[in-house]
Amino acid sequence: MAVIDKPVGVTSNAALSRVRRISKNKRAGHTGTLDPFATGVLVVAVGRATRLFPLLHSEKKRYRAILRLGASTDTADLTGEVIDRAPVPAFGANELAVVSSELCGPQLQIPPAYSAKKVAGVPSHVLARQGRAVELRAVEIEVFSLALARLDDLGSDCVAIDVECSRGTYVRTLAEEIARRLGTLGHLVELRRTHSDGFGIEASVALEDFSPASFLSLEVVLTGFDIAFITEAVLSRARHGHEIPQEEILEGQVSGEKPVAVFVASATASGLDAKNLIGIYRLGPSERLVAEMLFVA
Repeated sequence: MAVIDKPVGVTSNAALSRVRRISKNKRAGHTGTLDPFATGVLVVAVGRATRLFPLLHSEKKRYRAILRLGASTDTADLTGEVIDRAPVPAFGANELAVVSSELCGPQLQIPPAYSAKKVAGVPSHVLARQGRAVELRAVEIEVFSLALARLDDLGSDCVAIDVECSRGTYVRTLAEEIARRLGTLGHLVELRRTHSDGFGIEASVALEDFSPASFLSLEVVLTGFDIAFITEAVLSRARHGHEIPQEEILEGQVSGEKPVAVFVASATASGLDAKNLIGIYRLGPSERLVAEMLFVA
């Protein structure tokens, strides 16, 4: 597993293709698409590590963005055509604080027409580019925190957005709503994902610098997991999905609050070696470890 800092102008799938080519592994995936104009955290994995994605998925993502006021585009970002303009009223920190407060919390959001949301099996952005009408249903999202600030060094019409939001939130659509509440129109000119699925931008590597050495260690990938070790004697039952009594754990600690990564180890040596990863378990009602995902045949 690795964290890519996706550059502007590159699709998430193109970034993933580079990972496949360099890792020489056709089985690869990522945890969430970024628009081509967006940059930042793209969590990728190859091989059987892709199976960990459902356990790594976090409901919270963080973004930094720049909103330009005064014009709307058909894509809600700088890649689209301007479709309308409006004057920008005077605003300051007080107005921005009010809008931030109003837009925090659970809410319904209609995804933009130019998005990957599917309509009858077809991505809505494909239909939009064909000039066909796209009607998407509102979805439930949540904005956990939102900070807005003027960016006078870029012009009096620019606003910085720092947001933590739920998975599935479109920051482009949120930016348009911010502009509306300020009494004007707007579109994004910059979007950067700074945190996703437990990984921040500080853990990332530039796409052009990606190499096999960029993959994170198991210790880092499994930071949010409890770790436990079993002996070879327990392995024969574990590989068939049998529950593991806690008294058969050689080393490690099971809190009951986290998934448990179980490794096989001898009585004299243990370590987070990928080839010794047996599977991911949960502590069941019987106080035994129950297999959620096995990595052994």
